[in-house]
Amino acid sequence: MFSRAQAIRAGYTEREVKALTRPDGAWAVVRLGVYCERAQLDQLDSRSRWLFKDRAAALSARRPVTMSHDSAARLLEIDTLDPLSPASHLTLYGPCGSRTNSGLTRHRDLLPLCVERVGGLVTTSYARTAIDIARWHGYRHGLVAIDSVRRLGVPHSDLEAELDRMRCHPHIARARAALADSDAGSESVLETLGRELVASLGIGDAQTQFAVRIAGDRVVWCDIRVGCHLFECEGRLKLVPPERGGVASEPPEVVVWKQQGRRTDICAEGFGMSRIVWADCFEPGWERARDRLRKEYDVTTARFGREPAPHLLAFAEAHPRRTASRLWLPGVGTAA
Repeated sequence: MFSRAQAIRAGYTEREVKALTRPDGAWAVVRLGVYCERAQLDQLDSRSRWLFKDRAAALSARRPVTMSHDSAARLLEIDTLDPLSPASHLTLYGPCGSRTNSGLTRHRDLLPLCVERVGGLVTTSYARTAIDIARWHGYRHGLVAIDSVRRLGVPHSDLEAELDRMRCHPHIARARAALADSDAGSESVLETLGRELVASLGIGDAQTQFAVRIAGDRVVWCDIRVGCHLFECEGRLKLVPPERGGVASEPPEVVVWKQQGRRTDICAEGFGMSRIVWADCFEPGWERARDRLRKEYDVTTARFGREPAPHLLAFAEAHPRRTASRLWLPGVGTAA
C-alpha cells in the first residue's frame, strides 16, 4: 500500500498515476490518495478489505493518530457484530467530538490512551476498544465485543478501570450495562447472543460452560444452563471445513451424528436441552425462539424440577472449563 505522493517520488507521473487507477488499471484506490495493487485487493474478503481501508486512513493522516473502535477491533481480532454503517475509525488528541466523512470517522479525545502496537500500527487497547464499541454502537455490539476481549484474556478489572477513566464520555452507560452482563465463558458471538436471548426469558441466572459427565466417563461442557435446562448454540461453521471458512474436521454427516449422540448422553443425566441458531437471535426469529425456548424450559422443569441434583452441581463446580489466554498478562493464566 502506498500514497500518491510516494508514487510520484518513485518516478511515476501524474498522467501515469491517473491511468493506473482507472477501473481497469493495475492499481486500486483504497482511499483517496492511497493505492494498492488491484490483484492484491480482489482476492480479499470484506473484513480484509476494511483492514486495507483502515491502514490507508492511518497512512494518509497528517497528524499522529490511533486506530480505534471498529478499526482497532479488526486489527486486534476482537469479535464484533457488523455495524449498520461500516467505517474506519481514528482517534486524535483534542477536545472531545466525532465527525464522519467518506467512510472515515475521526474522534477527538483529551484523555491519554492505553494503546497496543500491531504490525507497525498503533491501536487503542483491548479494553478501551471494547468500551468504545459499546459506546458508539450500543449495548448489544458492546456485549459481543466485551465478551470477546474477556475471552481473549483481558481481566474484568481492566475493563472496570477503563470505564472509570471514561466516566464522563458520551454514552458510557451503554458500556457499563454491557460489562455488567458480560461473561468470559461465552466462546463465540453466537453464544453471547444466545445468552442474551436466554436472559430475555426471565427464567433465572444463566451459567456458561457447565460441565457434565456422560457415558464413557467423558466430560463435556454445555454452552448455557438455567436450572435443569441446557441451551446449546449451534452455528453452521461447525459443519463447514476450514478451507471454506469453517471449523469442521470431519464430514457434516459425521459431525451431526456425533452431536445427536452427545445430546442423548447429556439428557440421560437429568437435563433438558434446547438448540439456538443464528436466526433465533434476530427478528423475525427472536419472538418465535423465545416462545419455543420457554415451552421447552417449562417441560424440563415439570420433569426434573428447578435445580439439578446436588452431585451434578458439585461435579460442574469441580470441573471449570479452562482455556488458554491469547494475551500475555503478568500473573494471569486464564481469562478473568
